[in-house]
Amino acid sequence: MAISTAELTVRLLVYLFVLIGVPLWFVLMFRLMDYAAHNTLVDQFSGRRNGRDTGQLNAYFEQAAVEARNCRICGAANGPDYTYCHNCQERLATSD
Repeated sequence: MAISTAELTVRLLVYLFVLIGVPLWFVLMFRLMDYAAHNTLVDQFSGRRNGRDTGQLNAYFEQAAVEARNCRICGAANGPDYTYCHNCQERLATSD
């Protein structure tokens, strides 16, 4: 039983689609969902930032007398060696 050229071409195209197309489609959809899930992107269009309660950690820094840097976006206290806010992940202003 001989396979015609057209049938061979169709089989090879289906094979390449399954081998290459499906994993690429998965990666594309994963990256798209990851991009859409960023809170900063959502907050940019909602007009407000994440309003998580930061009082407990702020009280820790006050009670322990540790020098804390406050985030300019959400107001959360962060340790002196933090580069990014633990609450909203914004870059903290350098005091240099």
